[in-house]
Amino acid sequence: MRTHTGLRRACWTVLTLLSLWAGWAQPASAADKRVIPLSNLRDDQPEVTLNGETETVVLRAVLPPVVGLTSAVLALTYENGIDILPEKGAMSVFINGSPVADLPLAAFRGPVNASITLPGSLIRPGENQIVFQTSAQHRAICTVRGTYDLWARVNLAASSLTLLSDGGVPEPDLAMMRQLLASADRAREPLAILYPGSEIDADHLGWGAMVAQSYGLLLGDRTPRVVAVPVPAKPAGGAAQTLESLPLPGGKNILIGTRDRIAPILGEARAAAVTGPFLAVYPLPAAGDGTGGGFVAVASGRTQQEVDQAVMRLSDVTRPLPTQTAMIVADATAPAAPPPPPVQAEGRYRLSELGFQTVQHSGYRYTGRVALTLPAGFAPVSDRSILFHVNGAFEGNLGPGAVLNVRVNGKSAGAMEVDKRSSGVIENGEMPLAMALFRPGPNLIEVEAELPPAGGTDCVFAVRRPTFTLLDSSSIEIPGFARLVTLPNLRGFASTAYPYGGIAGGEPAPPFDLVVVGRDPAWSGAAWSLTAKLAQRAGDLMAVVPYTGWDGAPNDNALIVGPVAALPQAVFATAPLPADRLAGLLEAGSLIAQAKARGEPMAAADRRALADRLRLGWSGNAARAGAPRPGAVQQPLGQMAMVGSAMAADGGTANRWQRMAGDAKEPAAGNGWVPDWARRIMAGAARYINHWAVEDAPVDVVALTETAETLPEAALLQYRAPGNDPLTWTLLTASDPRAVDRAMRSLGEAGLWEKLRGGGALWSSAAPAVTTLEASRPYQIILNPFDIGNLILILARNLSQRIEVLFALLLGTAVVLTVSMRLLLKGGHHERSGGERSGEDVSGS
Repeated sequence: MRTHTGLRRACWTVLTLLSLWAGWAQPASAADKRVIPLSNLRDDQPEVTLNGETETVVLRAVLPPVVGLTSAVLALTYENGIDILPEKGAMSVFINGSPVADLPLAAFRGPVNASITLPGSLIRPGENQIVFQTSAQHRAICTVRGTYDLWARVNLAASSLTLLSDGGVPEPDLAMMRQLLASADRAREPLAILYPGSEIDADHLGWGAMVAQSYGLLLGDRTPRVVAVPVPAKPAGGAAQTLESLPLPGGKNILIGTRDRIAPILGEARAAAVTGPFLAVYPLPAAGDGTGGGFVAVASGRTQQEVDQAVMRLSDVTRPLPTQTAMIVADATAPAAPPPPPVQAEGRYRLSELGFQTVQHSGYRYTGRVALTLPAGFAPVSDRSILFHVNGAFEGNLGPGAVLNVRVNGKSAGAMEVDKRSSGVIENGEMPLAMALFRPGPNLIEVEAELPPAGGTDCVFAVRRPTFTLLDSSSIEIPGFARLVTLPNLRGFASTAYPYGGIAGGEPAPPFDLVVVGRDPAWSGAAWSLTAKLAQRAGDLMAVVPYTGWDGAPNDNALIVGPVAALPQAVFATAPLPADRLAGLLEAGSLIAQAKARGEPMAAADRRALADRLRLGWSGNAARAGAPRPGAVQQPLGQMAMVGSAMAADGGTANRWQRMAGDAKEPAAGNGWVPDWARRIMAGAARYINHWAVEDAPVDVVALTETAETLPEAALLQYRAPGNDPLTWTLLTASDPRAVDRAMRSLGEAGLWEKLRGGGALWSSAAPAVTTLEASRPYQIILNPFDIGNLILILARNLSQRIEVLFALLLGTAVVLTVSMRLLLKGGHHERSGGERSGEDVSGS
């Protein structure tokens, strides 16, 4: 009996210890493990490929703060070509500049899985760099051609970085909030901007636009996605929702509003702390899968003006926030302008100034890249070239055909033969690159050296291979170009954010109007996402004047977002597509995409029948842009300017946001002041030039239905606003909220942003492709209207593009000169004849 009792006690003791150990160990292993897929570090790239003999790829990873990091493991899945010589092939991995692994590149037998344990000292909260660098040699072909068989591919979707810590999830504070916003472990989650009530007003639209812009700047080159989340008022007879009970789409949330409106959400204790412009951050409970680190930030105040101050302080990414969970903003000033992004105008730039360092390559093919950023008003003149002055050297036993190739934005731009006549040294080798190959914003110059050996050599014993050196003392010389912008231009819109994001040289753009038509939160979220992406391209916060609903034509450049059926006819007065045809096209595309999203794709015959019905309806309806549609709001064009002026003249929300935007840009605007009458004269001259300098390209709407598999569900159109001023409207529209939500996801995840061109883009989430519309009714804006040299360059550019006009001018000039010479000669002949007669008369008398 005693034996059984002792045994029972021993069992209970063991079970108790096991339960206690499990209770202590389980939360740590569940709460402190962060698994970050490497696919979160890039948009639209589930894998990266490294080509040739040597190649380097850099990934930027913003890591969340952790307490007591115990281990970090980098798991990689990669594969490589079958022609790599195992003894000469390897892929090196670097973390923040320190080597952590040399992985073999052997004969292909399938994907290779590698697990690399990293020292905890290499990983730091915030920005980290993961670098892959390959070195490979062909097993049989030691020529330039053989280098194209050398490749290694890292599967980012199957690779990950795992962080283990024993200190738990740190309590968020304001200082670490920006790291949490850009953290790679929540890169696929949208930023949720919360607002009280069921409908968004102009203030919340403007506040959300400023916060979304700062979010875009924090993300770097990743596409931001922002959603709007309403928080309804307290239901009748029910309990009000609190921060802890809100149904949130993810772990990144920002609540904005005045104290009185968000007090039920905050609770009495938290609301009592709002005694001025208020910023705070509160942790969220761990999710169901055990992951923590979610938070809700709060920007509030007692009045709208105090909320303005809190939002502007939160959005100012140039100034750090304090290490505390809540603060009253006492240093609320306009966000300081960051240093202007490096932009190359006229002049000569060494490659070292462009971020390129001297490189020495040993092998048969070298490829280097140089980034060149040109101003938003870059307009190339056709007969001018950008000169590439090459300083380099080559050595080794080179064979015939050695050449240095240069590509600009993926197109061949020039070549330079490499031979022994220069004694192996290239000094100031001049290579002209056609200016027309360059475009405003980022440009990529690729330098490729092909170095064939003199004779056949066994690859195993090819020790002394050709060597090429490109010195960073090489330079790029940019001649004068015209400061002219031809709109519509979605390529420039996507790369430089013009005309919303400023002009090169640090000069900010004037405020623009953000107009959202549509009550569903999806439209506000789409507007915020679009604004955040533009801020990335502009490199700075942009001044926004928000409007909800259509009360009149915007007074400035405008971004307009809303459902195509609810937009008023005034929006489409100068649009490249008729409103009714665009609505039918987007509704059909939405049906196809919605069926695919449900997992029940529409049959090809049904898609074709849908497209045929569209064309049949259009052929029997001579629709035009101004034709009324059922359910559309009509606004007489004569009343648009009146209503817009009334909106600016009252003391309401729009006027306050206009004052804020004017104050933010007033110091810089004063430097470039130009009289209004002079601007009007130049605008009239630009309109006159447009009649003969640019060509109209009408849109063939019927052709958009030829491929029934890619009927669009969303459209991004850019065109000139009605009126005499050269204002630009950019319209983002879809048939319904679900369609615009799917479209904004695909715009970032499928990499469609880089494919925007011309005057319009139509796309669908069902097929990741963009249908580009040519610029319809283009117009030009002269950026430096009082620079005589700029006007001469513009004239030369326009004449070079219109050969018939140039021929007519030359012919007219020849006719005028011929007639003038004939008149002069005839007049001289008459004078001489008159003089001779008078002399004869005198002698005769």
